Amino acid sequence: MSMYGAGGIDGALSVVTPEASTQPADSPGLGGMAAETANMRHMWESEGGPDEVDAGADSVVAWGVSCGADILGWLTVDHDPDKWPVVVWERHGRPHWKIYDCGMAEFLRRLFTKGFDECPLSDASLWGASCPHFVHWREERRRWESGVDPYTGEPDPYFGMKFD
Repeated sequence: MSMYGAGGIDGALSVVTPEASTQPADSPGLGGMAAETANMRHMWESEGGPDEVDAGADSVVAWGVSCGADILGWLTVDHDPDKWPVVVWERHGRPHWKIYDCGMAEFLRRLFTKGFDECPLSDASLWGASCPHFVHWREERRRWESGVDPYTGEPDPYFGMKFD
C-alpha cells in the first residue's frame, strides 16, 4: 500500500484503501478496507469460514474486491503479517471460501499467469491477463472526469450524459 496505494486493475479488481484517522478530502470514499472487512466478516459469521480454519470472523481483513463481487483478504491467524495467506470469499464458487498459501502480490502474480489449478475468482477477466494495468484511484478518477476510460484510454461514450 505504501508503494502503490489503492486503485483498480483493468476495472476488474479493486485494491481497497485502509482508512486513516483523517482522510484526505479527495479520498475515494467508498468500499474502503473497513467496509469490505465488515462485509467479509459478515459472510464468515453467516455461513462459517473455511472448513480447515479454526478461527473467528475477526481473523480476516479485506484488501480487495472483484467485479464478480468476490472479497479478497488476509487470514490473520499468524502473528507475522508476512505469513498471512490470502483468503477469498468467492461469490459464485463452491465452496465460497478458499485459502491460498501466498501473500497478496504472489496471489495477483499467479492470477495473472494462471498459476493456480483454476481461476480463484468468480469473474475470469484477469485470469491469465498478459499485461494487466493498475491505475491508482486518483488517476482513475481524473481519467473518468476527463471523459476517458481509465483502462483502455478510449473515450467514455457516456461522458457528460445526465441520467435521471
